[in-house]
Amino acid sequence: MKKALIAACAVLGVITVVFGALAVYNFVSVPETVKLEEKAADFVLSADVVTDAPAQALAKVMSKDMKEQTSFPEGIREELKQAYAVNNNLVGWLSIPGTEMDTAVLQGSDNSYYLKKDFYERTTYETINTNYGNIYLDYRCLDDGLSKNMVIHGHTTGRSDGIPKQSFRSLYDYRNLNHFKENPLIKYSTLTEEYTYKICAVFLSTTQRKDDNGYMFNYIYPDMSDNNMVGYIEQVKQRMLYETGVSLEPTDKIITLSTCIYDYGKSVDTRLVVVGRLLHEGESEEIDLTLVKDNPDYRRPQIWYNAKGKTNPYKDSAKWEPSAN
Repeated sequence: MKKALIAACAVLGVITVVFGALAVYNFVSVPETVKLEEKAADFVLSADVVTDAPAQALAKVMSKDMKEQTSFPEGIREELKQAYAVNNNLVGWLSIPGTEMDTAVLQGSDNSYYLKKDFYERTTYETINTNYGNIYLDYRCLDDGLSKNMVIHGHTTGRSDGIPKQSFRSLYDYRNLNHFKENPLIKYSTLTEEYTYKICAVFLSTTQRKDDNGYMFNYIYPDMSDNNMVGYIEQVKQRMLYETGVSLEPTDKIITLSTCIYDYGKSVDTRLVVVGRLLHEGESEEIDLTLVKDNPDYRRPQIWYNAKGKTNPYKDSAKWEPSAN
């Protein structure tokens, strides 16, 4: 684990160096599809510019022999070495083509470690007091390779706060099925491999049993069995904001992006969840737009039905629990 960097104001000369470096990245001719190596470099540099990182951090990022000074895991992709050298808790890279989501994924020893720590292991900045943390993989998931359910957590922040790449704010757009139609893929890279997922479901889920007849949908379980996943799929189908037309079978592997949302009010702890299904071998990345349709009667928590004076059609549904068996 890298030690936390001491916060300090960046001097004018350092800022000049950073913006000069950014200019180089933006000016140099590159293919239309930007390489992950350049995205990683841009992520590191952008994080420094936004947060007034100390000269010590900037010097390390810009160091030409940085890679030679770091001991890398066997088989690590060359394009991830720069980001790994800055923080060796890096386990992957997450992007959603067509959106602003394009970020490093870290992993701590538990699911609270990166709630308030950023990419540089800091909890506060010189000019910003924040609890934004960083996008992180559930501590129970494989750090290299794929768990049955690759669960990634992240805070939600506004686009105007300066650090959209390190938040899940853009996931809010997936409440609209037209946004899904235009951006149906999730790209995830471990340190050694790259994977593509088709988004198969978008739903809301509360985290307190008291809000939904004593039940909480534990969708963040990483290693449910194929048999157990049958019940999981049923719970997902009940809650889907719209039908995507993307199949989901018990044998599939999935990725789960989870963030806070307040659609049921500030007092109801709720998550917006975007689920992707690993692309099948030989399968096209295209989706069938004719199968995408709204689901106006998706499952809400009991507290919502009470407030609306409506009957909950899901009140007596089976209460699925995750299991590895």
